[in-house]
Amino acid sequence: MTSFIEELLLESEQKEKQQQLEMNRLKADQVLAALAVLEQKAAEVNELADQEIKIVEEYRQTELQRIEKKASWLAWNLEQFMRGANREDPTCKSIALPHGSLKLRLGRDKVEVTDLAKFVPVGQRKGLLRQVPESFEPDLQKIATYIKSTGVILPGVVVTPASTKFSYTTLKGNNNGNGQTSETGTEVE
Repeated sequence: MTSFIEELLLESEQKEKQQQLEMNRLKADQVLAALAVLEQKAAEVNELADQEIKIVEEYRQTELQRIEKKASWLAWNLEQFMRGANREDPTCKSIALPHGSLKLRLGRDKVEVTDLAKFVPVGQRKGLLRQVPESFEPDLQKIATYIKSTGVILPGVVVTPASTKFSYTTLKGNNNGNGQTSETGTEVE
């Protein structure tokens, strides 16, 4: 059967220049059989390709996880080095190296209003509310500035102290500083 279909396909390729096969009922049925075989082959090719894509994606995920684990471990070691340098010399906030730089930066304090009912009366007297038409909302930036300047934590407010963030930058491309940069960081309390 398959040799017949191959002959039919070969015949159709040869007669392609004529643009049309001579058809009758028997020939039409044979062409339908040939189309069914071609559709099956196409489905097999798609299935094989899907399986290969799945294998490649699994490999990609495994390799990326392995690489990210190594990068995370190396970044942790750089952070420990930078924090040690900062302990020895508290003014040391960044180190420039030929392949990049290491930095320690203090983030901002986080202010959160946990009890709006307690805070609103005090916040209104001190001008720490932002007026939105038909409502009042705490102005977190003003509250943070007020707490920083007075040292008084208002009722219904929680202050989360700022944490020091570590980041590193690597130079990509040539090592003359003209390449692209990649920056990553971690936050530690």
